[in-house]
Amino acid sequence: MEKRKKKILTAAELQEQKVYTSFEEAYANKKKAYRINLERQKLATLPKKFVKLVALQEVSIAYNQFEKIPAVLLALPHLQKLYAQGNKLKSLPNEIGNLPQLTELNLLANNLTVLPESLTKCTKLQIIKLGENQVTHLPEQFGNLIHLKELDLFSNQLTTLPAGFGNLQNLQILDLDWNNLEVLPESFGKLTNLTQLKLEKNNLALLPESFSNLKNISLLKLQDNKLQKLPVDFGNLNLLTKLDLNHNQLIELPASIGKMTKLTQLDVSKNKLTALPATLSGLQNLETLVARENKITRISGEVLNIKNLKSIDLSINKISRFSPKTSLLENLETIDLEMNVISAIDMDFKPLKKLRVFNLTENQMNFLPESFLQSPALEELLLGDNKIEKLTKRINRLKILKTLNLSNNKMLLIPLSVGEIKTLETLDVSENPFYKWHIKQIKEKVKVKNLIL
Repeated sequence: MEKRKKKILTAAELQEQKVYTSFEEAYANKKKAYRINLERQKLATLPKKFVKLVALQEVSIAYNQFEKIPAVLLALPHLQKLYAQGNKLKSLPNEIGNLPQLTELNLLANNLTVLPESLTKCTKLQIIKLGENQVTHLPEQFGNLIHLKELDLFSNQLTTLPAGFGNLQNLQILDLDWNNLEVLPESFGKLTNLTQLKLEKNNLALLPESFSNLKNISLLKLQDNKLQKLPVDFGNLNLLTKLDLNHNQLIELPASIGKMTKLTQLDVSKNKLTALPATLSGLQNLETLVARENKITRISGEVLNIKNLKSIDLSINKISRFSPKTSLLENLETIDLEMNVISAIDMDFKPLKKLRVFNLTENQMNFLPESFLQSPALEELLLGDNKIEKLTKRINRLKILKTLNLSNNKMLLIPLSVGEIKTLETLDVSENPFYKWHIKQIKEKVKVKNLIL
């Protein structure tokens, strides 16, 4: 009589099966032992009789002491899922290609340096996790794994990807963080089903122009690379809500960035930008803009006039004049301009009804314009390390001010009306050339919890 062929279970059917946690128990029920979990049992080998468990379709030997994949596992004809993370594997045997039903392979946190070409014969693979190894390159035919949906290569030693990498067109999640990639193949733009792409901390100087085809990406990490410019049509990635480009070498941002209308957070800090594109004003859902530690020299016009913007950080730049249009900035809460060379602020504060924090520390300001008083929600006004000689007597119009820092300026006097601000908790006027008699006045008339003279 012809032997009945063993059934390959669907993912849902497999999930419903009992998980055996010892070889003995599984062996006693070998006809219906579809799943076995031998995690954290200090194993370095498996018994030869393990090969008798021919019904097995899911095996976990994770977090043990294995230095190689046991041969008995490579002889299981119906194996779909193999979890071997957290072992001491140094290599994979060529026989890995003898697992035609394999859909998921987890080899996280081992000591792998190379992958055999035979792995590309496992064409049903949908998930591969190889993070935290030392893999230096992928097999040339890696693109044959056309059913891959998730690929984790976090923290390896990759410098390049195979030319055919773009054939993985079903890929949805790709993690290449913490590698040594210097370039991406032009075929990378074929990965149009990607929704999550992580490329943090590599050595990428450029992205292929085809990168702009990845229109389904909703999560992208590109920080800590060496990017000098972005593709012209980079703004086609308009499903992104957060874009982090910090710690690169960008000289400019493409005008197309203004098409990324779902962005709520944009971080371009620690680059070499000299200006922000005018099209930035098109990001009408942007709430947070961080552009600190660049070489921006001027902010003017509509570039920051964004209705939903709540926080602007332009600290540590080379801005000399700050004169943006502000008519739409009704939700703005924080402006940080610390460590620039600003000598004049020319902007309308009247629309800034929610502005709580204004930081102008370490600039070249000679005076404080009275227009500040039109922002009634100000709680922190930081003006230390400037060249301010006098302060308006009407400072007491800032009814809910909590912190006022005027340290290291050129003031001989401050208006005692500052003491009328009942909410004021900290007043720092240290390192100013006050008249001695005025210092006594301040101590007597200005009653705040933290007075720093």
